Amino acid sequence: MATKRVDFTVTTKGGVTAYILHVGLVPVLLTGGKGHLEVEIGTPQLLVWQFAGMPGDSLSITGQVGEQTVVQVTSSTIPPGSIHGAGFEKFTVK
Repeated sequence: MATKRVDFTVTTKGGVTAYILHVGLVPVLLTGGKGHLEVEIGTPQLLVWQFAGMPGDSLSITGQVGEQTVVQVTSSTIPPGSIHGAGFEKFTVK
């Protein structure tokens, strides 16, 4: 099947100490908050993230194909009483 490259950018707020991203079960290798992955066109995908820090710390994630945003997490926040946050977002590359 045909693929397109999705460029991911992670931005953190507060004292986030670590984070990881996966699309399905495939890790997105990140350097300085940026990474990319080839994704099948037209196939539903699942972006999964986990991160560590202190309650209230947050991150945002943007996935783009060229100038087009294909997936966006505006804010994921570590809840009170925890040092971990996580989430998922479905997307499809057209």
